[in-house]
Amino acid sequence: MGKLKKIKRKKNRKFRRIFRIFTRFFIFFTIIFLILFAIRHSSLFKVKDINISGIEKVKREEVLRKAKLGPADKFYNISKKDRINSIKSIPYVKDVKLTFNLGGKVNINIVERKPYYQIQKKDYNLIDSDFRIIDTTKDKNSNLMDIYGLDIENLKVGDYILRDKDSQEKVMLLEKLRDSKFNLEGNIKSVSLLDSISTFVTVDGIKVEFGSYNNIDYKLNMLKLILEDIKNTGKNVSLIEMEKSENPIVVEKDTKEEDIFDNNNTSKDTSVVINNDVKQKVINNKN
Repeated sequence: MGKLKKIKRKKNRKFRRIFRIFTRFFIFFTIIFLILFAIRHSSLFKVKDINISGIEKVKREEVLRKAKLGPADKFYNISKKDRINSIKSIPYVKDVKLTFNLGGKVNINIVERKPYYQIQKKDYNLIDSDFRIIDTTKDKNSNLMDIYGLDIENLKVGDYILRDKDSQEKVMLLEKLRDSKFNLEGNIKSVSLLDSISTFVTVDGIKVEFGSYNNIDYKLNMLKLILEDIKNTGKNVSLIEMEKSENPIVVEKDTKEEDIFDNNNTSKDTSVVINNDVKQKVINNKN
C-alpha cells in the first residue's frame, strides 16, 4: 500500500507541474494576445496623414488604393509587406519604402521605372531596364532603343519579356549593351534579336551584324574600338560584320563586295577592313 501511495503522489506532483507550466503558457500568450489586440485597435495606429513622394507617372489615388490606406484606417490591419507588394504590382513602380510613426503619419517613397526599350505590337510597348512592360503609347519615342524579333503578342502591361530559359543569352546581350565599360549606351538605336543571331543599328545608321550570342564581351569590346576608330577617322561606314571573317569587317558606303573578298571568299587586307591600329588593339585584347 505504501508503495502505491508513493507512486500516486509522484503522478499527482507530475500532473500538477505540467498543469502549472501549461497554465503559465496560457496566461502568457493570452496577455500577449490582449496587448496586441489593444494596440492594433487603439488610436495610436490610426492613419492621420499620408505623404507620397517620388511619383510622376503613378497616380496618388492608385497608390492609396493598392496600399488600402486612407484617413482613420488602422495601419497594422494589413501587414507592411503585403502593402508594399501590392504597390509594387503597379507596372511603373520599381521600389517602395513605407514607414509609419506614432503620430499617425504614413510616408510612402516610390522609385518609378523608366522606359529604356520599345517594342511595337499595335501600339508601342514601353519596357524598362528590368524588361518589364510598363506602359503603351501610340507614338514612337526616338530616345528609346527599339527591339525587334520578339513575340509579345500574349503579354500585357505589367508582364516581363524574355523570362523563359532560352532567352537568357538575349538578356545578357541587352544588359551588356548598357554596361559602361563598352561605351555603347546611347550609341545603339535598335536591336534585332533572332534565335541564333542578332543585329544592331547605331544612332548614325551603321548596321552591325553582331552574329551569334557567343563571346559577347569580346565582340562588344571590338565593336567599341571600331566605332571609336570610325569617329576619329571620319569614315562613311554603312556596315560592320563581326563574324564574317577572322577579324571584324568595316564596309564603307559604295564599297563593292569584290573589294572585300577574293574568289575564295577570304577577306582582303584593304581599307574597308578595320585598320592596323584597331587590329592591334583587338589582338591585344584577345591576348
